[in-house]
Amino acid sequence: MKFLKWLLSFTSRSVNILFVTGLLLSLMASYISPAKLWILPFVGMALPGLLLANIIFVIIWIIRRRYFAVVSLLAIACCLPQLFRLFATNIGSADNKTDGKIIKVMSYNVRDFDLYNWSENIHSKEKIFETIQEKSPDIICFQEFYNDTTASFSTIKQLQSLGYTHYFFTRELVLRGTDEWGIAIFSKHPILEHGTIIKQTFKTGYGRKPFKGLYADIRIGDSTIRFINVHLQSIYFGLQEYETIEEFRSTQNLDEHGARSIFRKLKRAFERRAEQAEELKAFINRQTKPVVVCGDFNDLPNSYVANYISKGMQDAFLERGFGIGHTYNGKIPFLRIDYLLTTPQFRIHHFEVINNPISDHFPVYMECSISDAKTNKKE
Repeated sequence: MKFLKWLLSFTSRSVNILFVTGLLLSLMASYISPAKLWILPFVGMALPGLLLANIIFVIIWIIRRRYFAVVSLLAIACCLPQLFRLFATNIGSADNKTDGKIIKVMSYNVRDFDLYNWSENIHSKEKIFETIQEKSPDIICFQEFYNDTTASFSTIKQLQSLGYTHYFFTRELVLRGTDEWGIAIFSKHPILEHGTIIKQTFKTGYGRKPFKGLYADIRIGDSTIRFINVHLQSIYFGLQEYETIEEFRSTQNLDEHGARSIFRKLKRAFERRAEQAEELKAFINRQTKPVVVCGDFNDLPNSYVANYISKGMQDAFLERGFGIGHTYNGKIPFLRIDYLLTTPQFRIHHFEVINNPISDHFPVYMECSISDAKTNKKE
Protein backbone atom coordinates (compact mmCIF):
# COMPACT_ATOMS: atom_id res chain seq x y z
CA MET A 1 0.00 0.00 0.00
CA LYS A 2 2.81 2.39 0.87
CA PHE A 3 4.50 1.56 -2.42
CA LEU A 4 1.33 2.37 -4.37
CA LYS A 5 1.01 5.71 -2.57
CA TRP A 6 4.66 6.49 -3.28
CA LEU A 7 4.26 5.49 -6.94
CA LEU A 8 1.14 7.67 -7.32
CA SER A 9 2.88 10.61 -5.67
CA PHE A 10 6.05 10.15 -7.72
CA THR A 11 4.12 9.84 -10.98
CA SER A 12 1.91 12.87 -10.34
CA ARG A 13 4.87 15.02 -9.31
CA SER A 14 6.88 13.88 -12.34
CA VAL A 15 4.01 14.70 -14.72
CA ASN A 16 3.59 18.06 -12.99
CA ILE A 17 7.28 18.83 -13.51
CA LEU A 18 6.97 17.91 -17.20
CA PHE A 19 4.11 20.40 -17.61
CA VAL A 20 6.06 23.05 -15.68
CA THR A 21 9.05 22.48 -17.98
CA GLY A 22 6.79 22.77 -21.02
CA LEU A 23 5.30 26.01 -19.70
CA LEU A 24 8.73 27.53 -19.12
CA LEU A 25 9.87 26.45 -22.60
CA SER A 26 6.78 28.09 -24.11
CA LEU A 27 7.73 31.24 -22.20
CA MET A 28 11.23 31.17 -23.73
CA ALA A 29 9.59 31.36 -27.17
CA SER A 30 8.73 34.99 -26.39
CA TYR A 31 12.35 36.00 -25.90
CA ILE A 32 14.56 33.75 -28.05
CA SER A 33 14.59 34.08 -31.83
CA PRO A 34 13.39 31.07 -33.86
CA ALA A 35 16.54 31.56 -35.93
CA LYS A 36 18.52 30.43 -32.87
CA LEU A 37 16.22 27.66 -31.64
CA TRP A 38 13.57 26.74 -34.20
CA ILE A 39 11.53 24.42 -31.94
CA LEU A 40 10.58 27.14 -29.44
CA PRO A 41 7.76 28.85 -31.41
CA PHE A 42 5.99 25.49 -31.74
CA VAL A 43 6.10 25.09 -27.96
CA GLY A 44 5.07 28.74 -27.58
CA MET A 45 1.83 28.04 -29.44
CA ALA A 46 0.91 25.63 -26.63
CA LEU A 47 1.18 28.30 -23.90
CA PRO A 48 -2.59 28.51 -23.14
CA GLY A 49 -2.94 24.73 -22.87
CA LEU A 50 0.17 24.34 -20.73
CA LEU A 51 -1.02 27.17 -18.52
CA LEU A 52 -4.39 25.48 -18.00
CA ALA A 53 -2.68 22.18 -17.12
CA ASN A 54 -0.56 23.89 -14.47
CA ILE A 55 -3.59 25.64 -12.99
CA ILE A 56 -5.28 22.24 -12.67
CA PHE A 57 -2.20 20.87 -10.89
CA VAL A 58 -2.26 23.82 -8.47
CA ILE A 59 -5.90 23.09 -7.64
CA ILE A 60 -5.19 19.38 -7.15
CA TRP A 61 -2.22 20.01 -4.84
CA ILE A 62 -4.19 22.57 -2.80
CA ILE A 63 -7.08 20.10 -2.38
CA ARG A 64 -4.58 17.47 -1.25
CA ARG A 65 -2.89 20.06 1.01
CA ARG A 66 0.51 19.62 -0.57
CA TYR A 67 3.14 22.34 -0.81
CA PHE A 68 4.07 21.01 -4.26
CA ALA A 69 1.48 23.47 -5.59
CA VAL A 70 4.22 26.10 -5.27
CA VAL A 71 6.09 24.56 -8.24
CA SER A 72 3.33 25.31 -10.74
CA LEU A 73 2.50 28.62 -9.03
CA LEU A 74 6.06 29.86 -9.55
CA ALA A 75 6.00 28.80 -13.20
CA ILE A 76 2.68 30.60 -13.71
CA ALA A 77 4.09 33.70 -12.02
CA CYS A 78 7.03 33.72 -14.45
CA CYS A 79 4.56 33.72 -17.34
CA LEU A 80 2.44 36.63 -16.07
CA PRO A 81 4.06 39.26 -18.35
CA GLN A 82 3.13 37.17 -21.40
CA LEU A 83 -0.30 36.27 -20.06
CA PHE A 84 -1.05 39.97 -19.73
CA ARG A 85 -0.20 40.29 -23.44
CA LEU A 86 -2.82 37.69 -24.35
CA PHE A 87 -5.73 39.29 -22.50
CA ALA A 88 -6.83 42.90 -22.13
CA THR A 89 -8.92 43.78 -19.09
CA ASN A 90 -10.09 47.31 -19.84
CA ILE A 91 -13.77 47.77 -19.02
CA GLY A 92 -15.79 50.94 -19.47
CA SER A 93 -15.94 53.92 -21.75
CA ALA A 94 -13.16 55.39 -23.85
CA ASP A 95 -10.69 57.89 -22.45
CA ASN A 96 -11.87 61.31 -23.60
CA LYS A 97 -9.13 63.34 -21.94
CA THR A 98 -6.79 64.92 -24.47
CA ASP A 99 -4.60 67.96 -24.89
CA GLY A 100 -4.22 67.43 -28.65
CA LYS A 101 -6.16 66.48 -31.78
CA ILE A 102 -7.84 63.06 -31.86
CA ILE A 103 -6.19 60.95 -34.58
CA LYS A 104 -8.20 58.04 -35.98
CA VAL A 105 -6.13 55.14 -37.34
CA MET A 106 -7.23 51.90 -39.00
CA SER A 107 -5.14 48.89 -40.03
CA TYR A 108 -6.86 46.51 -42.40
CA ASN A 109 -5.75 43.41 -44.29
CA VAL A 110 -8.47 43.56 -46.94
CA ARG A 111 -7.39 40.40 -48.82
CA ASP A 112 -7.43 42.27 -52.15
CA PHE A 113 -10.92 43.63 -51.38
CA ASP A 114 -12.23 40.08 -51.88
CA LEU A 115 -11.25 40.31 -55.53
CA TYR A 116 -11.77 36.58 -56.12
CA ASN A 117 -14.97 36.42 -54.03
CA TRP A 118 -13.55 34.12 -51.33
CA SER A 119 -16.33 35.30 -49.01
CA GLU A 120 -18.98 34.36 -51.60
CA ASN A 121 -20.55 37.77 -51.10
CA ILE A 122 -21.08 39.79 -54.27
CA HIS A 123 -21.26 42.97 -52.19
CA SER A 124 -18.01 42.32 -50.28
CA LYS A 125 -16.09 45.30 -51.63
CA GLU A 126 -18.98 47.62 -50.79
CA LYS A 127 -19.15 46.24 -47.25
CA ILE A 128 -15.44 46.95 -46.75
CA PHE A 129 -15.98 50.52 -47.87
CA GLU A 130 -19.01 50.81 -45.61
CA THR A 131 -16.74 50.08 -42.63
CA ILE A 132 -14.24 52.69 -43.82
CA GLN A 133 -16.98 55.29 -44.23
CA GLU A 134 -18.53 54.47 -40.85
CA LYS A 135 -15.28 54.94 -38.91
CA SER A 136 -13.85 57.59 -41.24
CA PRO A 137 -10.25 57.20 -39.98
CA ASP A 138 -7.68 59.88 -40.70
CA ILE A 139 -5.14 57.24 -41.69
CA ILE A 140 -5.71 53.77 -43.15
CA CYS A 141 -2.92 51.22 -43.47
CA PHE A 142 -3.83 48.46 -45.93
CA GLN A 143 -2.18 45.07 -46.27
CA GLU A 144 -2.91 42.94 -49.35
CA PHE A 145 -4.11 46.06 -51.15
CA TYR A 146 -5.39 45.74 -54.72
CA ASN A 147 -6.22 48.36 -57.33
CA ASP A 148 -7.43 48.17 -60.91
CA THR A 149 -6.60 51.28 -62.89
CA THR A 150 -9.67 50.73 -65.06
CA ALA A 151 -13.09 51.85 -63.87
CA SER A 152 -14.20 48.35 -62.87
CA PHE A 153 -12.27 48.00 -59.58
CA SER A 154 -10.47 51.28 -58.96
CA THR A 155 -10.07 51.24 -55.18
CA ILE A 156 -7.68 54.23 -55.27
CA LYS A 157 -10.24 56.46 -56.98
CA GLN A 158 -12.94 55.24 -54.60
CA LEU A 159 -10.78 56.09 -51.57
CA GLN A 160 -9.90 59.48 -53.04
CA SER A 161 -13.60 60.23 -53.36
CA LEU A 162 -13.89 59.65 -49.59
CA GLY A 163 -11.23 62.28 -48.86
CA TYR A 164 -8.08 60.12 -48.85
CA THR A 165 -6.29 62.32 -51.35
CA HIS A 166 -2.80 61.53 -50.04
CA TYR A 167 -1.45 58.00 -50.37
CA PHE A 168 1.63 55.84 -50.89
CA PHE A 169 1.23 52.46 -52.61
CA THR A 170 4.18 50.11 -53.19
CA ARG A 171 2.77 48.35 -56.31
CA GLU A 172 4.83 45.21 -55.68
CA LEU A 173 3.16 43.36 -58.54
CA VAL A 174 1.58 44.79 -61.72
CA LEU A 175 -0.11 42.54 -64.29
CA ARG A 176 -1.60 43.49 -67.64
CA GLY A 177 -0.63 47.09 -66.95
CA THR A 178 -3.82 47.61 -64.93
CA ASP A 179 -3.89 45.19 -61.97
CA GLU A 180 -1.78 46.32 -59.00
CA TRP A 181 -1.00 44.57 -55.70
CA GLY A 182 0.98 45.69 -52.66
CA ILE A 183 0.67 47.50 -49.33
CA ALA A 184 -0.54 51.07 -48.94
CA ILE A 185 -1.11 54.02 -46.62
CA PHE A 186 -4.01 56.40 -47.31
CA SER A 187 -4.36 59.70 -45.49
CA LYS A 188 -6.67 62.69 -45.26
CA HIS A 189 -3.62 64.73 -44.24
CA PRO A 190 -0.53 65.64 -46.27
CA ILE A 191 2.25 63.08 -46.68
CA LEU A 192 5.59 64.88 -46.48
CA GLU A 193 7.94 61.95 -47.07
CA HIS A 194 7.62 58.23 -47.71
CA GLY A 195 9.70 55.15 -48.37
CA THR A 196 9.93 51.34 -48.29
CA ILE A 197 11.49 49.01 -45.72
CA ILE A 198 12.16 45.30 -45.17
CA LYS A 199 13.11 44.03 -48.60
CA GLN A 200 12.20 40.35 -48.91
CA THR A 201 15.31 38.20 -49.29
CA PHE A 202 13.70 35.42 -51.34
CA LYS A 203 11.61 35.39 -54.50
CA THR A 204 7.84 34.97 -54.55
CA GLY A 205 5.98 32.72 -56.96
CA TYR A 206 6.09 35.65 -59.40
CA GLY A 207 9.87 35.81 -59.20
CA ARG A 208 9.94 39.08 -57.24
CA LYS A 209 11.42 40.24 -53.94
CA PRO A 210 8.81 42.67 -52.60
CA PHE A 211 9.10 45.06 -49.68
CA LYS A 212 7.27 43.92 -46.55
CA GLY A 213 6.79 47.44 -45.19
CA LEU A 214 6.54 51.12 -45.97
CA TYR A 215 6.45 54.38 -44.04
CA ALA A 216 4.95 57.83 -44.51
CA ASP A 217 5.55 61.06 -42.59
CA ILE A 218 2.14 62.65 -42.20
CA ARG A 219 1.47 66.19 -41.03
CA ILE A 220 -1.50 66.38 -38.64
CA GLY A 221 -1.98 69.85 -37.19
CA ASP A 222 1.41 71.00 -35.94
CA SER A 223 2.70 67.44 -35.55
CA THR A 224 4.61 65.26 -37.99
CA ILE A 225 4.10 61.57 -37.30
CA ARG A 226 5.82 58.65 -38.98
CA PHE A 227 3.31 55.90 -39.81
CA ILE A 228 4.79 52.47 -40.53
CA ASN A 229 2.74 49.78 -42.27
CA VAL A 230 4.01 46.19 -42.42
CA HIS A 231 2.83 42.81 -43.62
CA LEU A 232 5.25 40.28 -42.19
CA GLN A 233 5.87 36.82 -43.59
CA SER A 234 2.75 34.75 -44.24
CA ILE A 235 2.66 31.00 -43.69
CA TYR A 236 1.09 30.33 -47.10
CA PHE A 237 -1.08 27.40 -46.09
CA GLY A 238 -2.71 25.86 -49.14
CA LEU A 239 -5.75 23.66 -49.64
CA GLN A 240 -3.85 20.55 -48.49
CA GLU A 241 -2.85 22.11 -45.16
CA TYR A 242 -6.35 23.40 -44.41
CA GLU A 243 -7.84 20.01 -45.31
CA THR A 244 -5.40 18.36 -42.88
CA ILE A 245 -6.48 20.75 -40.12
CA GLU A 246 -10.19 20.18 -40.82
CA GLU A 247 -9.75 16.40 -40.89
CA PHE A 248 -7.93 16.44 -37.56
CA ARG A 249 -10.68 18.59 -36.02
CA SER A 250 -13.46 16.29 -37.12
CA THR A 251 -11.85 12.83 -36.81
CA GLN A 252 -8.69 13.36 -34.69
CA ASN A 253 -6.80 11.56 -37.48
CA LEU A 254 -3.68 13.36 -38.64
CA ASP A 255 -2.51 12.93 -42.21
CA GLU A 256 1.25 12.42 -42.04
CA HIS A 257 2.07 14.08 -45.35
CA GLY A 258 -0.17 17.06 -44.57
CA ALA A 259 1.31 17.40 -41.08
CA ARG A 260 4.85 17.50 -42.48
CA SER A 261 3.85 20.23 -44.91
CA ILE A 262 2.28 22.27 -42.09
CA PHE A 263 5.38 21.87 -39.92
CA ARG A 264 7.73 22.82 -42.76
CA LYS A 265 5.77 25.96 -43.68
CA LEU A 266 5.41 27.06 -40.06
CA LYS A 267 9.13 26.63 -39.37
CA ARG A 268 10.11 28.63 -42.43
CA ALA A 269 7.63 31.42 -41.63
CA PHE A 270 8.76 31.65 -37.98
CA GLU A 271 12.39 32.13 -39.02
CA ARG A 272 11.66 34.64 -41.78
CA ARG A 273 9.35 36.71 -39.59
CA ALA A 274 11.98 36.88 -36.87
CA GLU A 275 14.48 38.37 -39.33
CA GLN A 276 11.90 40.85 -40.60
CA ALA A 277 10.94 41.83 -37.03
CA GLU A 278 14.56 42.56 -36.14
CA GLU A 279 14.97 44.72 -39.24
CA LEU A 280 11.73 46.57 -38.45
CA LYS A 281 12.74 47.18 -34.83
CA ALA A 282 16.13 48.55 -35.87
CA PHE A 283 14.30 50.98 -38.17
CA ILE A 284 11.91 52.04 -35.38
CA ASN A 285 14.81 52.60 -32.98
CA ARG A 286 16.44 55.03 -35.40
CA GLN A 287 13.39 57.31 -35.51
CA THR A 288 13.33 60.78 -33.99
CA LYS A 289 9.66 61.44 -34.79
CA PRO A 290 6.67 59.92 -32.96
CA VAL A 291 5.84 56.58 -34.55
CA VAL A 292 2.67 54.58 -35.16
CA VAL A 293 3.13 50.99 -36.35
CA CYS A 294 0.22 49.29 -38.11
CA GLY A 295 0.33 45.84 -39.50
CA ASP A 296 -0.39 42.21 -39.97
CA PHE A 297 2.44 40.55 -38.03
CA ASN A 298 1.11 37.03 -38.73
CA ASP A 299 2.21 36.08 -35.22
CA LEU A 300 0.70 35.78 -31.74
CA PRO A 301 1.08 38.30 -28.88
CA ASN A 302 3.35 35.96 -26.92
CA SER A 303 5.61 35.29 -29.93
CA TYR A 304 9.18 36.48 -30.31
CA VAL A 305 8.13 38.70 -33.22
CA ALA A 306 5.36 40.57 -31.36
CA ASN A 307 7.48 40.90 -28.20
CA TYR A 308 10.54 42.14 -30.04
CA ILE A 309 8.70 44.77 -32.09
CA SER A 310 6.49 46.05 -29.27
CA LYS A 311 9.23 46.45 -26.66
CA GLY A 312 9.11 50.04 -25.40
CA MET A 313 5.90 50.74 -27.34
CA GLN A 314 2.23 50.91 -26.46
CA ASP A 315 -0.11 48.21 -27.76
CA ALA A 316 -3.47 49.91 -28.41
CA PHE A 317 -5.35 46.67 -27.70
CA LEU A 318 -3.72 46.24 -24.29
CA GLU A 319 -4.24 49.92 -23.49
CA ARG A 320 -7.93 50.12 -24.39
CA GLY A 321 -9.17 46.71 -25.53
CA PHE A 322 -10.91 43.86 -23.73
CA GLY A 323 -10.72 40.06 -23.98
CA ILE A 324 -8.46 38.23 -26.41
CA GLY A 325 -9.04 40.68 -29.27
CA HIS A 326 -8.82 38.06 -32.02
CA THR A 327 -8.28 39.63 -35.43
CA TYR A 328 -7.93 36.58 -37.67
CA ASN A 329 -11.12 35.47 -39.40
CA GLY A 330 -9.76 32.30 -40.99
CA LYS A 331 -10.11 28.62 -40.21
CA ILE A 332 -7.90 28.80 -37.11
CA PRO A 333 -9.96 30.77 -34.55
CA PHE A 334 -9.09 33.16 -31.69
CA LEU A 335 -5.81 34.48 -33.08
CA ARG A 336 -4.66 38.08 -32.60
CA ILE A 337 -2.13 38.76 -35.35
CA ASP A 338 -2.94 42.37 -36.35
CA TYR A 339 -1.51 45.21 -34.27
CA LEU A 340 -1.59 48.95 -33.67
CA LEU A 341 1.47 50.15 -31.75
CA THR A 342 2.64 53.64 -30.81
CA THR A 343 5.65 55.23 -29.19
CA PRO A 344 5.04 56.52 -25.63
CA GLN A 345 4.23 60.13 -26.66
CA PHE A 346 0.72 59.05 -27.68
CA ARG A 347 -2.33 58.66 -25.50
CA ILE A 348 -4.68 55.87 -26.55
CA HIS A 349 -8.32 56.80 -26.13
CA HIS A 350 -10.16 53.98 -27.85
CA PHE A 351 -9.45 50.62 -29.50
CA GLU A 352 -11.75 48.32 -31.43
CA VAL A 353 -11.65 45.14 -33.47
CA ILE A 354 -14.38 45.83 -36.02
CA ASN A 355 -16.74 42.96 -36.77
CA ASN A 356 -16.59 42.91 -40.56
CA PRO A 357 -16.19 39.25 -41.69
CA ILE A 358 -15.59 39.88 -45.41
CA SER A 359 -11.80 39.50 -45.26
CA ASP A 360 -9.88 36.80 -43.41
CA HIS A 361 -8.77 39.62 -41.07
CA PHE A 362 -10.93 41.93 -39.01
CA PRO A 363 -9.95 45.60 -39.25
CA VAL A 364 -8.41 47.12 -36.10
CA TYR A 365 -9.10 50.73 -35.21
CA MET A 366 -7.87 53.19 -32.60
CA GLU A 367 -8.29 56.79 -31.59
CA CYS A 368 -5.24 58.46 -30.09
CA SER A 369 -3.77 61.90 -29.48
CA ILE A 370 -0.40 63.52 -29.05
CA SER A 371 0.35 66.93 -27.62
CA ASP A 372 2.15 69.34 -29.92
CA ALA A 373 4.64 70.16 -27.16
CA LYS A 374 5.67 66.53 -26.83
CA THR A 375 5.86 66.11 -30.58
CA ASN A 376 8.06 69.11 -31.12
CA LYS A 377 10.33 68.12 -28.28
CA LYS A 378 10.71 64.62 -29.73
CA GLU A 379 11.55 65.96 -33.15
